Amino acid sequence: MRLTGIFLYPDLVEFRSEAAIAFRFQTRFICHYVQRYLAAGKVQADGFKKICVVCRRRAAVSSFKNSSHALTVEVPFDMAEYESTARDALPEYFIALLETGLAKAGRDQDLPAGLFMEAIESFRALGYRNQWVHSAKTFRSHGLECRLLCELALSSFHLRLEVERGDELVFSQEILRTLPDEVVYAHRFKDLSLEGETLLVKDKFGRSLFALNLP
Repeated sequence: MRLTGIFLYPDLVEFRSEAAIAFRFQTRFICHYVQRYLAAGKVQADGFKKICVVCRRRAAVSSFKNSSHALTVEVPFDMAEYESTARDALPEYFIALLETGLAKAGRDQDLPAGLFMEAIESFRALGYRNQWVHSAKTFRSHGLECRLLCELALSSFHLRLEVERGDELVFSQEILRTLPDEVVYAHRFKDLSLEGETLLVKDKFGRSLFALNLP
């Protein structure tokens, strides 16, 4: 089974608060980066396709798999410590919890520990920034190079459209901003198309998210 998902969040039954919900959103930028890194390595897992590191006051000793093909591992967590952590220290705070969970899961399962560490070190080297090119197209009839650029940050997701003609950047604008969760943004955009003199960004249902009239 291909390993495609990494998640870190507090147990929302045990921690029923706005802070717990904020934590769940804030961890996506690092977990998404790690899962993209693993996807590039085509990592295979035995009986699960995602790893859920769940934060609890009292963590279970062993990891376990469920019917949704998820491997769950629990780590000790103090909500007060999280709430008192400075915003610029949150990336390393989340990394420490994630590393604890992955190391613990590795005691029960055959996991690519070295690749996990590579992913985290790569994330650090980029200044805790998760950016990627979602789509790039060339429209030769208009001499245009167009790109949809994504950034998943601590508190938000950003989608930017860039258009180049030759060596000149003729358009660059953020066209979508949402909460940092794939469930919220992933269906909102899919591809670029050119219809007459209009460049369209379309969602997964073929509807237009953004239209740019070309000069």
